[in-house]
Amino acid sequence: MRTHENDQRLVPKPKTFEPPVFLFSLIVTLSLGGCAETPKEEGPTDATVSEPAEQGYPPTQAGDIEENDRTEQDPSPGDFPFTDVTALSGIDFVHYNGAAGRHLFVETMSPGVALFDADGDGDLDLYLANGAPLPGSSSTEVPSNHFFFNRGDGTFEDVTESSGAGDTGYSNGSTVGDYDGDGDLDLYVLNYGPNVLYRNDGQGHFQSAEVGAEDPAWSIAAAFLDYDKDGDLDLYVVNYLMYDAQTEKACKAGALEIYCSPERYPPAPDRLYRNDGGRFVDVSSEAGILPSGRGMGIAVSDLDDDGDQDIYVANDRSQNFLYRNDGKRFTEVGAEAGVGFGETGRSEGSMGAVVGDFTGTGKMAIFHTNFQKEPNRFYVDTGRGFFDDLTFPSGLGLPSLEMVSWGIAAVDVEGDGDLDLAVGNGHVWENASEFIPGSNYFQPDQLFLNDGTGRFETKEFPGPALSSRGVASGDLDGDGDPDLVIASCGGPVRVWRNDVGSPHRFLLVELVDQPPNTHAYGSRAIARIGARSLRREVNDGGSYASHSDTRIYLGLGDSDHVEEIEIRWPDGSVEKETNIAGGQSVVWRKGEGIVSRRPLAGAGR
Repeated sequence: MRTHENDQRLVPKPKTFEPPVFLFSLIVTLSLGGCAETPKEEGPTDATVSEPAEQGYPPTQAGDIEENDRTEQDPSPGDFPFTDVTALSGIDFVHYNGAAGRHLFVETMSPGVALFDADGDGDLDLYLANGAPLPGSSSTEVPSNHFFFNRGDGTFEDVTESSGAGDTGYSNGSTVGDYDGDGDLDLYVLNYGPNVLYRNDGQGHFQSAEVGAEDPAWSIAAAFLDYDKDGDLDLYVVNYLMYDAQTEKACKAGALEIYCSPERYPPAPDRLYRNDGGRFVDVSSEAGILPSGRGMGIAVSDLDDDGDQDIYVANDRSQNFLYRNDGKRFTEVGAEAGVGFGETGRSEGSMGAVVGDFTGTGKMAIFHTNFQKEPNRFYVDTGRGFFDDLTFPSGLGLPSLEMVSWGIAAVDVEGDGDLDLAVGNGHVWENASEFIPGSNYFQPDQLFLNDGTGRFETKEFPGPALSSRGVASGDLDGDGDPDLVIASCGGPVRVWRNDVGSPHRFLLVELVDQPPNTHAYGSRAIARIGARSLRREVNDGGSYASHSDTRIYLGLGDSDHVEEIEIRWPDGSVEKETNIAGGQSVVWRKGEGIVSRRPLAGAGR
């Protein structure tokens, strides 16, 4: 494991933890990926399922959770910063994965979550992906994705039918961006089957628009970005693998029928769509996008600090990609930058990905989630084109080894200026405990609290464990601190309210650029608070199949204001504001500075 002399404070002394060899032997033995093979001594085999009875993921447990544990607010034990307020929020949603006993691979991957202000009222609304009946199902119902308006106090109203966004495809997730430059956020839904772009009318009413981005592959994640710096938002779509549910056969672990490994299927190529005046053109090949890789997650950031947006793609059982933006074209540099493979040189079962300044040094770090027996990876930029793997020195490696991890939120939970991590966990095999010792389908979600230097303390989310997938973050109740929404496969969604305390600890900054990139994707902020400088970026992507609020959240710690904020806009121009008080949400319009202020709930202003 390499370390860099400038990052020695991240390395425990006198020694670092090195994962024991037997862990990697298990990885090799089990070939674990996003949906992994069985132990070699059992030998995965194809098996045709004969007339299975319809069933979902353990229906008894899911039903018990919905009925018994969501009827009242679940208090958070001890000093855990989040409280489960699902029942109080008005969100009554249970994901339908279409499972009918045939162990079709597609059943295991969704759902994702999107938090964004769809109607322009300043509150975050909620979009949830849902499944659809699959071959073998006897269901006559037609499930749809669900859309909820925020009433402004953290409670929600189901407006799926009136919104027009109730997509009925088999959806994995969604992402959000103003593709047509009219000032509101449009919705891109990622499906097993053709994706759908929904144009927003500004009031949270959507209409599907066929503009060339109807990718027919099995898509898991996507991100809007202006890769060519022409002002409008292009679209990168992360595709998974070539798969046909009609001809799928289950695999076996001994006598047990299980989901097969992703290595059984060829990868589906990712797509880069260039925005040409509101219509999308596939420029994947000419832009240097590789046709290989079973894509699961995407994170966008200016990793080399040259003013354009680079792309990190987390792949399942394939090399992870780091695309360096060279202007009109990308160069894949994952392996040479040290972020393409695990520390043994093997590809891993990577899921979600985020990028942020977790060390407080201004150096960006990549964090991505992995399958069981493979630690979630934490790579810190050395500033010289290479990343140090600080997975175990950071404290993020060991607690994740027994988890199958998916969605991520990189947020300042406590308002102390440090980026923390919330991770959704859950196995793909509902019968995992029967053939993997110590494994469970339902796994607790985890919170990793940052001490400010890139070392993390682990806490588990309270309450009954589910099999989580998508995670999204944002201030749902107007008090300034980031709340969480975590969705589970074949189970309920959960809403976690952040109860850290005083709203004076936060300043929220919404950037507004000139059309067509009205939400300033690709901007960078440097905030100076006391002796500290916080680097934050405005980007789409991150997590797994999900979209989080893109406002800048600044935790002020013991300070009551920010001395200075410097914004580098997507076109490279720079603006500054000084002495901005905490306890408020502000709108900063390019060329005009701060044009509106709204006190955070409870701030007393």
